[in-house]
Amino acid sequence: MHRLVKPSDYVLQTVMDKMVYILPWERRHCPGNPTDEPEQGALLYNKYILNFLNGVTPRAPSERIIEIAQWCLALAGEPARALADDLSAAYLSRYSFVLADISKYDDESKESRGHLALCSDEIKKLPPNLVMALRARAAGLLLR
Repeated sequence: MHRLVKPSDYVLQTVMDKMVYILPWERRHCPGNPTDEPEQGALLYNKYILNFLNGVTPRAPSERIIEIAQWCLALAGEPARALADDLSAAYLSRYSFVLADISKYDDESKESRGHLALCSDEIKKLPPNLVMALRARAAGLLLR
């Protein structure tokens, strides 16, 4: 059985040396759990649960990673270029996404970096042609 949450349902805990709010009964990492702000987390979590109850299935981790890579290729700007660089380096085992580092990144890529921190094995399954495109984007060769 699933239930909707309110901001007061969250409990402050240390996760990977960072203080975040979590839902004590929810063991899954999902939208709104964990969160830095209970108000925003409750909105995200409730939307996630309502979608689930209405039959909307979340994307598989590999699909989300490909979506993130396509975002890096489609957008101009430093946040997309830096994420393309880190994603291609993670594919080559030269970089690791770490949740504890999330706060130092821009708001545009924080959510994606958080997802990638939890899916390091899936990153290695990216299609090689997509990785090459990410490397070109990281080098600044794909300007839009």
